[in-house]
Amino acid sequence: MPSVGRRDPPLRAVQRPRNPRASPAEHRTVVRLARQVAAELDPGRTSAVVLVGSWARGDAHVASDVDLWVVGARARRPHRNLERGGRLVTVRYTTEAHDLRELRNSARMDGAVSGWRRAQVLWDPNGAAARLRRAARRIRWRDLRGARDRYVAHQLAGWAEEVRKLLRAMETGERETASVQRNLLATHLPVLRAAQLEVRGDSENGLWERTARRAGPAFRAAMRSALGTDGGDWRGSCEGALRLYALTAGASLPTLAGDSRRIVLTTCRRAGYPIDEARSKER
Repeated sequence: MPSVGRRDPPLRAVQRPRNPRASPAEHRTVVRLARQVAAELDPGRTSAVVLVGSWARGDAHVASDVDLWVVGARARRPHRNLERGGRLVTVRYTTEAHDLRELRNSARMDGAVSGWRRAQVLWDPNGAAARLRRAARRIRWRDLRGARDRYVAHQLAGWAEEVRKLLRAMETGERETASVQRNLLATHLPVLRAAQLEVRGDSENGLWERTARRAGPAFRAAMRSALGTDGGDWRGSCEGALRLYALTAGASLPTLAGDSRRIVLTTCRRAGYPIDEARSKER
């Protein structure tokens, strides 16, 4: 056991490409590996097993994990990580009924829906995977807009607490705490903005860039500042996170009501970026 206070040895990065695009041969190797792991997980072939994610889509990098979904009569466990052939294999156990519900969940539009649309079926003894893939391909954003608006309103009211924590840390000069709060907002608010804008994609990879392009220069500048990619200083990046909250809130104002609306408006005023309600009638 290492002693308390022991200094860690320095680490040096390996100077070579660490995650290049996978070749067609590597894709074929991973599909064979996925079939072997599927046989290990379900030797009786009683469940549907599908390969999803970048290896199913054909745009993987060599270090991309191998995502398998096992659809059975019951979900034995929610998640499992394996190492096979030098690759990380993530296994998600689910049921057909659960994933049918997930397909209607606006928070999962770029998760369950895109995953099932592009899934590569390894085997499907009872037709569950085929039914879920057909259901996913029928889903459209317009079917989810009501649920999406309720979800975003709930999330904005919840993230108000993190805004207030950020304001406190900025006031006290607790830079590490403020940076954690800033990073939380910078990570999650663009996901809400993507839902508002109905930004589509096969995965969360590149989601922040796609959202910034769709949301316009004010949001893009706030996001880059909050993430620290614009070269600004610490306090400027915290201000970027506060602007990011106000911009996301302003885009949702027409759908906010009751306590959620009051919480969000009060939080934006407290953050120093009040929303002009007269100019926020259209998203």
